[in-house]
Amino acid sequence: MSGWRAALRARRFGRARGGNVVILVALGSSLLMGAGAVGIDLGQVFQARRKAQGAADIAAMLAAVDPTKAVAVARRSLVDNGYDPTRATVATGGYDASTPNVAPGSRFNSGASPANAVRVGLSTTVPVTFGRAIGLPASVPIRVSGTAASAQFAAFTIGSGTAALSGGIANAVLGALLGTKLSLGVSDYNALASAKVDGLRVLDALSTSLNLQAANYSDIVQANASVGQLLIALRVAAQGNSAAVSALSGILNALPNAGNLVPVGQVDALGDAAALAPARGLAGPSLNLMDLVAATASLANGQNQVAIDLGATVPGLLATRLTLAIGERRRSSGWVRPGSPNATVKTAQTRLLIEATVSAPLGLGTVSVPIYAEIASAQATLRTLTCSGASGGRQATIEAQTGLATLAVAAVNRASINGGTTSPDLSQPAVLIALPLVNIGGRTVTNIGTNTQTLTFTEADIANHTVRTVSSTNVAQSLTGSLLGNLSLNLNGFGLTPLLQTSLATTLSLAAAPLDLVLNGVLQSLGLRIGYADVEMDGTLCSQAVLVQ
Repeated sequence: MSGWRAALRARRFGRARGGNVVILVALGSSLLMGAGAVGIDLGQVFQARRKAQGAADIAAMLAAVDPTKAVAVARRSLVDNGYDPTRATVATGGYDASTPNVAPGSRFNSGASPANAVRVGLSTTVPVTFGRAIGLPASVPIRVSGTAASAQFAAFTIGSGTAALSGGIANAVLGALLGTKLSLGVSDYNALASAKVDGLRVLDALSTSLNLQAANYSDIVQANASVGQLLIALRVAAQGNSAAVSALSGILNALPNAGNLVPVGQVDALGDAAALAPARGLAGPSLNLMDLVAATASLANGQNQVAIDLGATVPGLLATRLTLAIGERRRSSGWVRPGSPNATVKTAQTRLLIEATVSAPLGLGTVSVPIYAEIASAQATLRTLTCSGASGGRQATIEAQTGLATLAVAAVNRASINGGTTSPDLSQPAVLIALPLVNIGGRTVTNIGTNTQTLTFTEADIANHTVRTVSSTNVAQSLTGSLLGNLSLNLNGFGLTPLLQTSLATTLSLAAAPLDLVLNGVLQSLGLRIGYADVEMDGTLCSQAVLVQ
């Protein structure tokens, strides 16, 4: 009987489930506590990795300020942050920020000379407290690295925007490019020509109107902005200069609408610094305000032909008509490094036809004088930059080259004035005087060659924004005077009588000065001069380093 009862109890015990919950809870609690313990260890590992990464980044940035002292500076920084410098590697090399298609990790070239970047590698371990109970190692190895590049850049401009401007001609040229009529005075243009603005403060102001407040400078320069938005940003950046602000307000008030869209980066370039993603608030290059206004106006017009009728507003000329076309332009470099692709900047290719009328001698009515000018791009290249020389000052060298130029008096079709690659035909003489039975014609062509020179800018030149100039050797003081003096004249295809030749030559010589005024006034409004390359340093960015990887 007792055996039967024992068997019955055994079967009941086997079917019982009440104690399983306790067992499962016990096992589950153990697993949860184990996972929690491992989570605590992982949190410590992640925290230690972030701390080590920060130390490596700081060491790299400090060392990249002067790569020649990289090892000592980096190791001292690591010691200051509590790390063993013997477990660190410090490599100097070159960082090429001008290759955006190359993966960031491959832009650092260890051992390259001259060195402009430093990579710091750091090895450390984190002890594991709870993980050892489930078989994990007693410590976890950590390896981090940080790469920083020296941010030693220079910014420069090629052009002649600092020249004094004639209010009437500048109003006509810039107004036509902007699609409006301007009525600024000479003092307004002088205020714009003498004013400087921080290029990055212009981008800061643009970020607000473009709803890019959280964007970096690289994003802003890749955007398009209307003419109105750009001029408002320039006005914000020029606060404190009441004359310049007033002049910009005058242009803004004359605009019939917001205006065409303009690529921001072609007005206010970021240059090589774009690849380093500089932090907002960094001091930018000091840019000439008139250059920025002229760049905005010409970019807004594109390569479209512009027709301007000056009427009788030019003293000494009965009537003047301009036909203008501007090719692709780029004048300010932004922050660039010597030798990079961005370190070469150019002025715009420009074609201009001046059709002027003056009184003819001997009662022959009027003389039509067509002056054609074609100016190829001048260019400048930053070759070297020293942030602290033997004398403790900055020094930069720029190779500047004047652009080829052609001046002519010839029969030029207005429709041939364009921003393309094909130049007008200059082979046919222009009709200067047209009478029922008499045509007096003339033709001459003058070519101005290029000249290349290396310009050195000292600390004083950079600080004072000194303009240095390269000029072609065959540039006459009066370009149109020289041109008209070489004019080959004919009467119905034959030579002129001595009296008519002398009288007409005198008339044309008197027209040279007002024609020079028109030619120079138009080009200065665009920041250009024939046969000259004017270069100005906009600033340098020295003794800083930027984290790049």
